[in-house]
Amino acid sequence: MKRSITAIFILLVMPPSFAKPLLIEGNLDHWRPVTLNGETQYQPIMDMEQGVVLRAESVKSASGYEYSRTINLNKTPVLQWQWTAELTPYALAIDHQGIETKQNEFDERDAKGNDFVLRVVVSRKPMFAQAKSIHYVWSHSQPIESDWAIDDNNKVIVVSGDGQTTMKWQTLHRHIQKDWQRVFAENISDINSIMFMTDSDAIGGHAIGYYGDMRTLATKAMAKSEP
Repeated sequence: MKRSITAIFILLVMPPSFAKPLLIEGNLDHWRPVTLNGETQYQPIMDMEQGVVLRAESVKSASGYEYSRTINLNKTPVLQWQWTAELTPYALAIDHQGIETKQNEFDERDAKGNDFVLRVVVSRKPMFAQAKSIHYVWSHSQPIESDWAIDDNNKVIVVSGDGQTTMKWQTLHRHIQKDWQRVFAENISDINSIMFMTDSDAIGGHAIGYYGDMRTLATKAMAKSEP
């Protein structure tokens, strides 16, 4: 507990260039809704551990919220966020006797299975070129740190899942520049979009997850905030 208090204190006293809050206590004032297919329901609730968080429930839907402002990755290259899963995507199947069973054996790497209980997407949208994105996800079947391509401009990196406990809060740190170099083989200095989304439309299913606070950090701030 002592180390956790110290970490919070260090972040609070850092200059603004070292930490930039993006999503705090479920406040979506600087975020806009993005609908891809149906409406995932996002509701602020009180969590005993995290305070106010966003509960996301998707029923055959894919929608989220986007933060559309330029982030200088030379100053704050690290994205930090909290999340936890309750129900990973599943669909209901009815057999010839009318009995319903939950089906969650689908391939997330395939377009027909591209559903995730938790997804954070960082994007770079140049004025005269195609947008590119990294999708950080909680996977129900693929190992952590595995990655694959949705298409040439969208890459997935698994950061949670793989047998981890559901309904237990996680704090993630990702160095966006390093991840971008890894999946796109490009050096970038900024991004201009961050989105979070819970979706289950590809399988026509159901999923529930929770999103906590989100901020960008300098590498020094990340190193000092870790236990």
